[in-house]
Amino acid sequence: MPSPTQLSSKEKYSFAVAGFGQNMVITFTVTFMLVYLYEAVGFSLSGIAALTAIITGAKIWDAINDFIMGMIVDHTRTRWGKLRPYILFTSFPIALLTILLFAIPQTTETYKLIYFGIVYVLWGMIYTIADVPYWGLAGSITVTIPDRVSLIALARTLQAIALAITIVASPLLAHWLSFAEKTTAAGWTRTAIIISVLGMGLFTLAFFNTEEKVPLPQQKQTIKQMIGAIVTNKPFLLVLIGSALNFGRSIVQVGGAVVAAIVFGDEKIFTLLGGALIAAIIISNLITPFVLRYMSKKTLMIASSIVAALVYTAMYYIGYSNLWIFVFMLFVSGFFTGFFIVVQTAMIADCVDYYEYKTGERNEGVSFAGLTFISKLMGALATMAFGMVVVAIGYSKGVTVTPEIQNGAFFSITILPAISCLIGTIPFIFYPLTDQKLEGILKTLIERRATITP
Repeated sequence: MPSPTQLSSKEKYSFAVAGFGQNMVITFTVTFMLVYLYEAVGFSLSGIAALTAIITGAKIWDAINDFIMGMIVDHTRTRWGKLRPYILFTSFPIALLTILLFAIPQTTETYKLIYFGIVYVLWGMIYTIADVPYWGLAGSITVTIPDRVSLIALARTLQAIALAITIVASPLLAHWLSFAEKTTAAGWTRTAIIISVLGMGLFTLAFFNTEEKVPLPQQKQTIKQMIGAIVTNKPFLLVLIGSALNFGRSIVQVGGAVVAAIVFGDEKIFTLLGGALIAAIIISNLITPFVLRYMSKKTLMIASSIVAALVYTAMYYIGYSNLWIFVFMLFVSGFFTGFFIVVQTAMIADCVDYYEYKTGERNEGVSFAGLTFISKLMGALATMAFGMVVVAIGYSKGVTVTPEIQNGAFFSITILPAISCLIGTIPFIFYPLTDQKLEGILKTLIERRATITP
């Protein structure tokens, strides 16, 4: 029988399945919201411009909101802990708001925009309140390095599987539930109901079947102390900076469909490209704990980034004339993205332990707000970089695609990620938390916690 401080199988699989459910909802919303708005609801050009402004403004607020919510989480004290209650009490609102996002009423365009803006901002805020505590649990329900890596790897794997299933199944389900020749708004609404209820129902498992094992300090941190937890935690800052510089890894996800249309003449080929990438990430997530038996997280992060840069460079010089060779190379690149995803999350959790070791205070909320913030920043930087390339090569709808345009688009998903991966290794070279040092830190923390009176 496992000790009270060990991660049980029930906790491990409940946490991972909860992540599966959560990723069903976020994938459905992010991937298909614009398709629903543009194709099923319909907006004028000025309406689309207004939608773009609303979404951009909401994302900026959402990024800022991550750290605000992280501070709120770190101020929370309940009999269930400081993280788990948010998972329970946000599940229903997220499900409801997701459904409402895909149930825009038939009214004037102005009222549609007002309705969408209110619901979308609320959806983003409440999703953040759920997401930050969820990843904070990875550091709170585990007290050993192997348990933590194994937990994060399994959760990331199931999230990747949820991503693949949702992307493939949602359009089919929406069409079938439309009960018509073409996919209708009602079909998307019915699909949103199924995915939201199922996904957020699974998400509650992270509340019901886990236990926060780290005692809560009696004294709450001040806002100043929480800000200090960010700016004075050197390992944490290095992870954030290194991750941001690795934004090139996200370019293929942001612009892959457009590149498929330019280079291969059919955006539907992105289904094949995305499938190869996701399959590699899933396999990589699963084998990361095994790889980490033979090398440290720091070494794996640096080595995988350098090799990824070489793979992306090779992709560019091999070219795109043979689709299947390109798909294979993209599959190989996905392995190193999978390593990055797991190790990045594990390093954030390690930084929480490091800060507790140095100050006696834990800050899962603020630290994992940094993880969600950096994910959004990587996506934003990838979108910006890809957009700049598209403008530079002069591509737009209806333009005759020349070899120069094709090569420029191909450059964006090969050489740019290669440069990004190389530059992104630099901060991790200075990352000070070796596995040996962490073992000592965790041993000290366990001894300290044993002396704390509940």
